[in-house]
Amino acid sequence: MPRRGPEPVVAPRDGRAVTKAAKTAPVHGLSSVRKVGPTAQVRNQLLAAIQRGDFPPGSLLPSERVLCETFGVSRVSVREAISGLEAVGLVSVRHGRGAFVRSGLADPAGPFVKYLELHREELLELLKVRGALDELAAEEAALEGTADGLAQMIAARDAFAKAVESNDLEQMAATDVAFHVSISRCSDGQLLPQLLIELNGVLEESRRMTLAGAGRSDRSVKEHAAIVAAIVAHDPRGARRAVARHINSVIGWIQKFNPAGG
Repeated sequence: MPRRGPEPVVAPRDGRAVTKAAKTAPVHGLSSVRKVGPTAQVRNQLLAAIQRGDFPPGSLLPSERVLCETFGVSRVSVREAISGLEAVGLVSVRHGRGAFVRSGLADPAGPFVKYLELHREELLELLKVRGALDELAAEEAALEGTADGLAQMIAARDAFAKAVESNDLEQMAATDVAFHVSISRCSDGQLLPQLLIELNGVLEESRRMTLAGAGRSDRSVKEHAAIVAAIVAHDPRGARRAVARHINSVIGWIQKFNPAGG
């Protein structure tokens, strides 16, 4: 019989009494869903967990109850997220038993390729919104960036380049987010960084796929360098152009992606 992961333990948070909704500890690196699109975020976190190997082929995902408490969402959101995984052939739902990660996936990228095919238009729209926010962040950084903020941005650029050099996909994804958020934090605003954090959470899985594309991560290193150069030169228009080129190159990759042709 397949084994579920260990049931979460009850743990107090910040010394306060634990409410019913807060009783379940995180499962396999999953965390509570914030604000934007609970179904999409649940689906993306489960996709990432399966891709990492937290739930290997043939294993049983945690029960609906455990997932609801872990993510802090309703059963409807969990069921819709699992239905999305089933639609791309990543899990098999057996009524009365639960959702199983499909066995016999010789190419782990296969289900994610299908996911991209099914959600291409959604991803393109989200990237356009992100691009507009990134351009604004870069312009403000060029105009009002503090010395400390610029130094942190440069460090974030270098951290991404190091992750690419070591070919660590998980670190590439994490440091790519950190780089773009660091630009928004160059000035003193609070809303823009928060918006970008939320939006990048929704784009988590697509970021892994694009960075895994042939030559994509090396191109991002060069594009990040161009963005930093314009910001450090206090060139707001140049910073906007550099960000636009970067986002448009990612959009172009998704638009041209052909699973049959590679």
